[in-house]
Amino acid sequence: MSKDATIAGLRLAGAAVIAIALGIQAWADLTFGTFTWAELPGYFTPLANLAGIVALMAAAAVGPREPRWVELLRVNSATYLLVVGAVYWLMLAPYSTPMFPWANAVLHGGAGVLLAADWMLVGRRRRLPTSALWSVLVLPAAWVAYLLARAHVDGWVPYPFLDPARGALAIAVTLAAIAAVGIAVAAILHGLALLRPLVPSRALATATR
Repeated sequence: MSKDATIAGLRLAGAAVIAIALGIQAWADLTFGTFTWAELPGYFTPLANLAGIVALMAAAAVGPREPRWVELLRVNSATYLLVVGAVYWLMLAPYSTPMFPWANAVLHGGAGVLLAADWMLVGRRRRLPTSALWSVLVLPAAWVAYLLARAHVDGWVPYPFLDPARGALAIAVTLAAIAAVGIAVAAILHGLALLRPLVPSRALATATR
């Protein structure tokens, strides 16, 4: 089996593990928790993990000749999952009692480590344009817009920091701080792409032909 086929297989296996963990966690939350199907889209963790699954599958499908959108999907998904993991383990883990600890660990840490390692180890040594850095905000911005619109319809928000009762200014400051953290993590990952292992010249020539 070639190196590219091995990497593609590992990516698909990783996507499968994340998908299984996501399915089991969703089943547990819907069956034994207080969650409803209507609430699930409001939480960023499932959204970030879905982005990670799509990124791994897309990267496996295109191989070493990655178009720009696949590169951005990879680095942005890694950013989302690393931030999700950091927030969970630093702030929420002491108050959580997951029914399936392994699935919880995958969704709140393992997936981020996998996507970050894939980004740092696989691909050509090159820096994406600085302008591409802002693309990391597209998905979170759409998510926040959905939540704020929904909050005005039925009053439900998944996280206290988005509660309209806090006032527009407080919400804006909190979101700006989260956005700054996300951009900082994305910038670090963009820079780490320059430290990837060198690709053998023959393989590079094939990938860029």
